[in-house]
Amino acid sequence: MPARRRLVLPTAALAALPFVAWSPAASAFFPPMGPPAVVEPVAPPPFEPPPPPPVIVVPPVVTPPVVIDRCPPPVSTPEPATLVGGLAGLAAAAGYRAVRRKNSTANEV
Repeated sequence: MPARRRLVLPTAALAALPFVAWSPAASAFFPPMGPPAVVEPVAPPPFEPPPPPPVIVVPPVVTPPVVIDRCPPPVSTPEPATLVGGLAGLAAAAGYRAVRRKNSTANEV
């Protein structure tokens, strides 16, 4: 317990040091408050209704007719990588089948 007491005093001193050193600089941000200013009420100006808005005549909008262009449907050509991947899969399946056939004939003999 005495070792703990030896640490409390320096810790408290180091914690209080910034408050003591920088408190005058911090008080510059918070000047002393004076008595509140007295503000006398002012009567609002008399109400005048706004003038009516001007009448705006908008001509009707004529839209052009919609023309539908009959295009041929897009042709979907597979990517070369898709073809190569498919061929690699077929080659792997054929190789697997050949290995199984070779193993089955070796076991029968």
